[in-house]
Amino acid sequence: MTIEITSEDQNIPATDGRWVDGTWATGTAGDNEVARPSSVPVSAITSESSKGFKIPSRVEWSIYGGLLLVALMMRLYELGDRAVHHDESLHGYFAYQIFTGAGYDHNPLMHGMFLFHSMAASFFFVGDSEFSMRLPMALFGTGLVLVPLILRHRLGQTGALIAAVLLVFSPSLLYYSRFARNDIFMVVFALALAGVMWRYIDEQKHRWLYIGAGLIALGFVTKETQYIVIGLLGLYLEIRVWREVRDWLYARRTLKEFSPEASFYLLLITLSLPLMAAGVAVFQGLFGLTLAAEDGLPGVVTGSPSGAGWYVAIGISAVFLAISLAIGWYWKRKVFLAAFAVFAFIFVLMFTNFGSNPAGVGSGAWQSLGYWLAQQDVARGNQPWYYYFMIGSVYEFLPFAVAGTALIYYGFKSGMRPWIFLVLIVAGTAVLADSSTSFEKGVVAGSEQDVLTYAGIFALFVVIASALATPFALKTSRFNQFLFFWTIGTFIAYTQAGEKMPWLLVNVALPAIILAAKVLNDIIMSIDWRKMWHSQGALALVGVPIFYLLLWKLAFEDLGTGSRQFASAWIILTVLGLLLLGLQILASRIGKPGALGIVGLATVAIMFGFTFRAGWIANYENSDIPREMLVYTQTSPDLHNLAKEIEQTAQLTGERSEIKLAIDTRDAYAWPWQWYLRRYTEVSWSDHTDEKILVSDDRVIAVINEHNATKTAENLPDGFSEGRRFVHRWWFPESYRDLTAKTFFETLFDRKLWAGSVDYFLYRKLANPIGTIDSYVYFSDEIPLVPSK
Repeated sequence: MTIEITSEDQNIPATDGRWVDGTWATGTAGDNEVARPSSVPVSAITSESSKGFKIPSRVEWSIYGGLLLVALMMRLYELGDRAVHHDESLHGYFAYQIFTGAGYDHNPLMHGMFLFHSMAASFFFVGDSEFSMRLPMALFGTGLVLVPLILRHRLGQTGALIAAVLLVFSPSLLYYSRFARNDIFMVVFALALAGVMWRYIDEQKHRWLYIGAGLIALGFVTKETQYIVIGLLGLYLEIRVWREVRDWLYARRTLKEFSPEASFYLLLITLSLPLMAAGVAVFQGLFGLTLAAEDGLPGVVTGSPSGAGWYVAIGISAVFLAISLAIGWYWKRKVFLAAFAVFAFIFVLMFTNFGSNPAGVGSGAWQSLGYWLAQQDVARGNQPWYYYFMIGSVYEFLPFAVAGTALIYYGFKSGMRPWIFLVLIVAGTAVLADSSTSFEKGVVAGSEQDVLTYAGIFALFVVIASALATPFALKTSRFNQFLFFWTIGTFIAYTQAGEKMPWLLVNVALPAIILAAKVLNDIIMSIDWRKMWHSQGALALVGVPIFYLLLWKLAFEDLGTGSRQFASAWIILTVLGLLLLGLQILASRIGKPGALGIVGLATVAIMFGFTFRAGWIANYENSDIPREMLVYTQTSPDLHNLAKEIEQTAQLTGERSEIKLAIDTRDAYAWPWQWYLRRYTEVSWSDHTDEKILVSDDRVIAVINEHNATKTAENLPDGFSEGRRFVHRWWFPESYRDLTAKTFFETLFDRKLWAGSVDYFLYRKLANPIGTIDSYVYFSDEIPLVPSK
């Protein structure tokens, strides 16, 4: 049967395609938007060329099954063996309170409630342990592998598989799939929401709106980074449909006449707008009100209103909700009400703890964003603006390299506009680099810091606006433009956010991974593989690694002196020349794009090897050792082992959960002990800085902060052993903080200075010692056990 494309289907980007009777039809005319003649059979549109290849369906699903199994094994292996991080202990302890019935209500300090309910459910099914605490993240990290299937029609069959592979082995995604934080949940929800958006745009089926509503709600009940996700997707759609919005404002069209893109934009706006109300707190200084209390304001919870601010907050929230309901009512009434019901059900259920805490609706709707805004000036982590450039180059270099190369490629294809934006970006960056022009001293969060001047603010605006505009200047498909926009926008958003942490890298890396998968799919599908094989193109798989090895030797190895140096250099350059000649011969046989594509794929394969190695070392060798930048202020294995020793001691003494312990809480040392000692009922928690606080006679084990050890040891009851020192927590030596442009370029162009960076990248050798803060443990002689020394 032949299906005809009518005139209303014309002017569709050929590389974008569309759904026709349940089948995704794509054109072959290239990247530019061209009018397709009417009455074109779909069979002609979807006909296969000699380029690329198609994987049989059974093989494809077998690959997905294999990837799913590998992902699960990698995420479950030794899942409970790593020492519990400070943040993990907080999350695990309060989830344990829910599990035991003690309860826990929403506190924006620890983000949304989805994390705690998922962990409590894990405790219910498999018991409470370090393994079960991390199990929900491991399962979500495994399920993430299948999420690209939502975008399979856009990414391509091969592209979706590549995305799945990259998601399985991404070092940062793997690490935080094995870490009790909510960031891996957000990655799943963000990718699924982006996929659902495109499925609705392509299919225009209401079910995608309902699923989208659920994903929006799940994001908001998980973490405040959902505001960034919604902001970027909404901004992309706003740029696409602003003419429709303008026409609606001018009464030239009704909401019911909106395109699929504009309709999904309305879904994002109507469901999110009531939760944006706390955003007005950025203007609270102008009105002399407290709409979102700053951190440390006496008697007021951070992020919440105070005094008359409560009435304003309630009023603004009511107005925003009314606007949302009105827009939805005049858009698609039944569809909107169903979507709103899905959203509200999830939001209310999670934040009220299934109805036990009605006030959770208010704290979730206002204080979540309010707290996040109040924390921006605090800038937890105090990381430099280039933090994600640096940590990304260590772990996620593959997707960022592919995405960056693709941006340059399309830039050259797209005329002058992208380069105009590049000039503006460089000019704005140059202004920002001049600290005397762009910054001045100011008081932020109670301390003197550098703040932007008006010139600096304008320069920053130029840089951000130009960077976000660049994707729309590229001559490529709408979907590719979206992926570029999503990648650039996400990188900018997290770079500008006050808090920069290694676990946020997963959010930055996600769109780059999807973009890299699409780019690699396009390369693979552009190559005539049969012709390549008959032209001995497979030799490039050997030649490319040799080429890079010789370049490495030329750049880093000592070639000797005198005639030996000359001979070595001559041989290397000769072989490099022969390899380049081979590339030229291959290009003459299969075309320059095909030859370069083969070289690019071989390069990616090499980078994938380094990616796998980086992920393996970070997750299975240094998982709680801060030689890795992913390991942030980590609890040491010493403490983890001591917790096991205490458990063994409790069994040997017969006191079990009633063993009497003393924990010094100075410097927040109660964590992660609160988690490890959650079942023990006779634990004294005191700050031993106070001279009056002593270890009582009935205690059998005391754990004391190193700063209190000398005083405490002098006043211990009789019969205690000498203290044994151990590392409580340790952290990566952040010597990169003071990097300047001058230092960067000096390192870049001085080969002698490369050694440190190369040694860290390959061998995780540190130039500075790991930072530590320690404790002492004291055992009573009454214990029938000789503690290990």
